[in-house]
Amino acid sequence: MSKKRSYTGYLLAIIIIAILITAVIILTYFETKSQVRVPGVSVGDTFTYDIIGFWNVSAVNSTIPQRILDMNQTAAFRVTITNVTGPMVTTRETWIFKNGTEYNSTSMINVETGYNTGGFWPIVAANLGKNDLLHPAGQNKIAVNETVIRQYASGPRETNYFKLQYTGRDEDYGYYTAEVDYYFDKATGMLVELYDASNFISMGTQGAIWWKLKESSVWKVS
Repeated sequence: MSKKRSYTGYLLAIIIIAILITAVIILTYFETKSQVRVPGVSVGDTFTYDIIGFWNVSAVNSTIPQRILDMNQTAAFRVTITNVTGPMVTTRETWIFKNGTEYNSTSMINVETGYNTGGFWPIVAANLGKNDLLHPAGQNKIAVNETVIRQYASGPRETNYFKLQYTGRDEDYGYYTAEVDYYFDKATGMLVELYDASNFISMGTQGAIWWKLKESSVWKVS
């Protein structure tokens, strides 16, 4: 009788473990399914930005970086969506300079993983909400901090906001700390504003880059 009870208990334990494993698999499946990221942009959509660079030239031995000087010669930066396949978005970028010249490039971003090629990456999935991961299948675990309302000429639009803080090293200016504020249109997942401020520790110098959407084919900005 003792052996029978032992066998029954062992079988019951196996059944319980199997049920728990099945429950974990089901929960994982639905969690992963709920985090599938879908682009909110369409082929032909265009987004045009003003780009401005700032630099603290009053600091000792501080010179304005060439990239900041070049940035401030930009009349507009236009992004055109050229392909959308699953989570993959491909873009064509056109730098339009004040002297009338233009420079074209292409980029690609996977909104599920965050993997990107080219120079333009700030596109995320559509309809993210507070605490949603930007790239659930990627290495970083960046999440939306909050959803706010931004006013445009065509009316209010929900906008996702998050802040990043990080440290890095520039070859010419040494180590720095940075804070970046990002604003993405919720419906399209497209960048509408970025402010990236850096503090170069050893030089006592501050720099910043500001991107702001000024025109779009999707809605009337101003």
